[in-house]
Amino acid sequence: MTEAELAGVLLEARDRRITTTPPANQVAGLDLDGAYRVGAALERRLRGRGYRRAGWKVGFTNRTVWPQFGIAEPILGPVYDRTLRTATPMAELSLAGFCAPRIEVEVVFGIGAEGGAPEWSRPAWMAIGFEVVDCHYGWDLTPADSVADFALHGALVVGPRVHRAAPGFAEGVERLDRLEVRLFRNDEAVAEGRGSAVLGHPRKALEFVPRLRSNFEAAPRTFRERVVSTGTMTALQPLAAGERWRVETHGVDLPGLELVLED
Repeated sequence: MTEAELAGVLLEARDRRITTTPPANQVAGLDLDGAYRVGAALERRLRGRGYRRAGWKVGFTNRTVWPQFGIAEPILGPVYDRTLRTATPMAELSLAGFCAPRIEVEVVFGIGAEGGAPEWSRPAWMAIGFEVVDCHYGWDLTPADSVADFALHGALVVGPRVHRAAPGFAEGVERLDRLEVRLFRNDEAVAEGRGSAVLGHPRKALEFVPRLRSNFEAAPRTFRERVVSTGTMTALQPLAAGERWRVETHGVDLPGLELVLED
């Protein structure tokens, strides 16, 4: 199978909410470079359906697993206007379009622009977010398989934002490695995490975006690449319709958020 054919298989799996063989088992010798080509092909197809890039998700940000997978940096994938949600502080999300969804708690940054150029090192705002990740090959994760499979991105739910003008914003960003989060399903605590699990500090995820985004086509000026989800602080948790999820934060003044899952 060619990389172009693999893109078609993965898009069909997404449309039909079915699983398929891991991408690297379908294209001989599929490595990260090839996986990014598949990911770029999938984005072109989604763009043809009206999707617009709204930002980026950074994945594989737990450095302790890098030697296991033979990588030396995280992975990157697009976030779209149609996959981005806002919680104020509650949001609702239908699981109708997902195959095998799971949830992650992440720090999300908003990136401003000076003269049209993104200020990757200077966030305009920060928030807690839920990324709903989805896998079409069975959750036996590898970097190349994950990049090829839409970088596992399903939806990004961004909680209330703390903006740069807020008192203590800069200090809060500096303290994000000491952020502690606790994840609840229907008021039962199911996972805990810390900001230091994300590359030692969530802000470090921003360093990889300017270069890794070159694996995808440059976005037209009408696209807004302003959101960056920095990687999970908690172990992935499976999702089901009817559940209510919420996250509590400690150590940094960041509002939590809630998510109600629907059919």
